[in-house]
Amino acid sequence: MSENPLGPRIVRDEDELTRELRAIVAPPADASYWTTLEQRILARIERGREERAWWVMSERAYQFGLIAAGLTLIVAASVFLRERALERRMAIESVIETPAGRTAPQTFARRGLVPPDAQATLRAVTDH
Repeated sequence: MSENPLGPRIVRDEDELTRELRAIVAPPADASYWTTLEQRILARIERGREERAWWVMSERAYQFGLIAAGLTLIVAASVFLRERALERRMAIESVIETPAGRTAPQTFARRGLVPPDAQATLRAVTDH
């Protein structure tokens, strides 16, 4: 810690707690500690290269994942296309469908889909 007189009082004080904490977090005085630590780290790296790590997947797992993703995509696309076809069919049926109590010629005549002289014939036959 720096000897900054403007710092907080708790940092400037050399009480027992501060001394104990500094002893706990102080770097080891022995230089062989750092050499041993470096050797352990490098040995672990080399050992990790030799053995398969837990995050490395086998080729078979990749193939299985690709097959599963492909099947999921096919199922999702087929559901989407089926839903779209169903929506189109419902839209067409809602336009073509006749209301309750009316016959198809009356519905078409009221919408102007039947030629005018056919409408006169239709009125004469249906009394409308």
